[in-house]
Amino acid sequence: MAAEAAGTLLEREHELTELGKVLTAARQGHGRCALVQAAAGLGKTSLLRAASETAAGMGFACCRARASELERDFAYGCVRQLLEPALARMPGPERDRLFEGAAALARPLFAPTATLQGFPLADTSFAMLHGLYWLINNLAAGCPVVLSVDDLHWSDTESLRFLAYLAPRLDGLPLAVLASTRPDQGEAGELARLANAPETMALRLGPLSAGATATLCQRTLGDVAPEFAAACHEATGGNPLFVEALLREVTQEGFPLDSRAAGRVRRIGPASVADAVLLHLSATPAATAALVRAIAVLGDGGRLAEAALLADLSVEEAAQAADVLARLAILKPGGLEFTHPIVREAVYADLGAHERARAHARAAVILAEGGASEERIAAQVAESEPAGAPERVELLRRVAADALRRGAPAAAAAWLGRALAEPPPPESSAAVLFELGYAELRLARPEAAGHLMAAVELIREPGLLTTSVRLVANALTMSGRADRAVAVIESAVPVVDAQDPELGLLLEADLAAHAQQASPETRAPAEERLQRHRDLTGATRGERLVRATLAFQDARASESAGDAAATIERALAGGRLLAEQEPDVTGPFYLLALGLLGTDALQLADACLGQALAEARARASIPAVAFVTVHRGWVSLQRGAVAPAEADAQTTLELLTSHHIELGTAFALGLLIEALIERGKLHAAERALRDGGFAGKIPAGLASNALLEARSLLRLAQGRTAEGLAGLAEFGRRDELYGAANPLASRWRSHAAAALAATGDKGPARQMALDDLERARRWGAASGIGVALRASALAAGGPASVDLLRQAVAVLAESPARLEHARALTDLGAALRRANHRAEARGALRDGLTLAEQCGADALTHRARTELRAAGGRASHPERTGVQRLTVSERRVAELAAEGRSNPEIAQALFVTRKTVETHLGRVYHKLGVSGRGELPRALAQQNPPASP
Repeated sequence: MAAEAAGTLLEREHELTELGKVLTAARQGHGRCALVQAAAGLGKTSLLRAASETAAGMGFACCRARASELERDFAYGCVRQLLEPALARMPGPERDRLFEGAAALARPLFAPTATLQGFPLADTSFAMLHGLYWLINNLAAGCPVVLSVDDLHWSDTESLRFLAYLAPRLDGLPLAVLASTRPDQGEAGELARLANAPETMALRLGPLSAGATATLCQRTLGDVAPEFAAACHEATGGNPLFVEALLREVTQEGFPLDSRAAGRVRRIGPASVADAVLLHLSATPAATAALVRAIAVLGDGGRLAEAALLADLSVEEAAQAADVLARLAILKPGGLEFTHPIVREAVYADLGAHERARAHARAAVILAEGGASEERIAAQVAESEPAGAPERVELLRRVAADALRRGAPAAAAAWLGRALAEPPPPESSAAVLFELGYAELRLARPEAAGHLMAAVELIREPGLLTTSVRLVANALTMSGRADRAVAVIESAVPVVDAQDPELGLLLEADLAAHAQQASPETRAPAEERLQRHRDLTGATRGERLVRATLAFQDARASESAGDAAATIERALAGGRLLAEQEPDVTGPFYLLALGLLGTDALQLADACLGQALAEARARASIPAVAFVTVHRGWVSLQRGAVAPAEADAQTTLELLTSHHIELGTAFALGLLIEALIERGKLHAAERALRDGGFAGKIPAGLASNALLEARSLLRLAQGRTAEGLAGLAEFGRRDELYGAANPLASRWRSHAAAALAATGDKGPARQMALDDLERARRWGAASGIGVALRASALAAGGPASVDLLRQAVAVLAESPARLEHARALTDLGAALRRANHRAEARGALRDGLTLAEQCGADALTHRARTELRAAGGRASHPERTGVQRLTVSERRVAELAAEGRSNPEIAQALFVTRKTVETHLGRVYHKLGVSGRGELPRALAQQNPPASP
């Protein structure tokens, strides 16, 4: 850090050194975040300013912002302060370059206030985070960048959220984030997340020592008596801002600088020092006091003409008053900005509550007449007393809609909450309630359902009523109240259907979808209700949605896997169903995807999920990317691709947790645990279960049933057989309860039969296995029949088991379930060995070992290798070469690079950082023995088939 800064800022050498280290690391591509924490007046702003000046000298582009209370509901207010000046200075072509790729998603944030009419229903909040991250990437590609935010505790929610999102993605970027905050404001939510991030270095400032206070006295006043300096330290507690204010007071009052003045200085005290600004104002002309109060109401950055009108002064009078305020060190020279937030706070607090409210109301009118932005006007309205003014309500609604278009639901919710308090006129009440509930739903706030329900009770227009009902149903189901969601939809259907039958069909499909999460008492009538629509042809979107929901019901109730697969394929309408509904977290598409798993139609599932993933990535919808990815992982696991399944589970959980999305975590965790079991990583599986908070009771519902089954399988693998069997039995009971008790859903009976057989309890094991085999044969999916045959063999034992295992191997060879095929081969080889057919046993075991290795099923690989050695075969530990050595993440990066995509394009597609891509590619080149991406297509094509998409 510059020596000049170190000399100017007393006793801040350590902090300046640490900030210098952050800047040096950032310039070398190792981005870091530094958070300066200190009480008001201890020099946070000066420290950030010094760091920024040093950064500028090092070649950084410095982007600065200062948060304020009046702007804490502006949509990405701090982010816009940081970036708008830099963007405005750039020529058009250079600015366009910054918005290339995924950064284009952030362009609406910096566009003029939207002129679009209507309320935006697309959720752009995740896309905006993604776009801003890549905008910063593009900005930092030209030169290192510093983002400096003062008074972060007053920042708007979305800017805080972005900085918390950015922190773990800093490494690999020439970017430093420097921010300051007051600890006495409390740290919650995104601010706490940023403060506690591993990438954040916290610097806590303390007060000046007596010696430093004496130095400050000497710099300001010249030689002073030691007793005088000690009295100044005692009076101010070593707070630099208070010391400076005290010294100004001493100068103006003409205090002697010797020991005789020490008593007078001590009597001033820190409280009086803090109020010195008010004492000075009381001695100034009325015009000066009026102007400073007007500036406190308007906030920093206002125009002189606006402040003059609010203070009832001419512009000339206001200019003269501003000069006086600058001489008193209340305002900064040359503008209408307070020297320190604490000064503005003192002036603002001196106004009575009613006086403040009236001033804000008048300021809103002045700003409106002067053509100020609607956001600034709304900020004044928000601080005024509610007046029941319709024009205010419409203003707040427009600003809220614009905030949503900018991806800022927290800002929108704040504006709409104030609109509701106005209150709105009767004709607008329903719309305000709906819009507020929608914004709150995007934030997962519990009050969303109440506001949406209140809107539903008032709305009669079919389009808005349909949208409101669908949203409130989502809110209710996500909070575990699916029965209530069904009831809400059911009550709205007659009203909507009478005016718009097509919208009525959308609600009917939604009703059936939500019923899948409801109790059996609610689900059964809902499913029966849908049957009356069986004659629909699928000519409209509503008809296709209803037919898709019926298709899932038919597939689940079907006696034939082939019929069920055909039914689902028809419902997908060649991809049209997916294109029409843009699924994020709910809807029949995911039900149909699960149905395809149970019918062995994995190729069709891959095609559908590939289309859905491309669409989700194009929209930068994190929830959709996460949900499609986890369903793809379940397809991979059923196919036997264990490592891709594990990678998809990890990716999903990372996306959900890093974006604070709770829905879907149980489903993803179930996939992860099953994959880890196959990898033989039982300790890791137990840790994932515990860290996910599901070591105890797992709540009922379709979404969490997969986790219940996975945990039960883990208990069996751990040798905790009684717990595992009890869990499988509970899963079966819930499976039956939720109407999913056919081979479409699970093979829990076969798992239980195999476990019972291992304990020697052959009778119940045989009966359960035979029951499952009968069901599987009736269903007709090869994988299910093969699994049930294997379970029957294990339950039968003895010579009969060999024949059943031969049948299982033959059936599974025709199925897509390669891992189950490997398992059956290994069991067959083991049975043949025990029957002393060692030569034949070695053949089956070699095939099983090869297939298990290809699947990445380390637990089965170990067992097959052990059995092969026992049968007299050679089972070495072959060194993996080439593509086989690549992890799934490395493989996916390599394939995208081989397609010709650049590193940023790969990172944007996979929602990872540029450095992650660079690291993966470096490892890929080493493992494949190639020198660069130009050789990747040949290297990948010469070896194994491609990984799952």
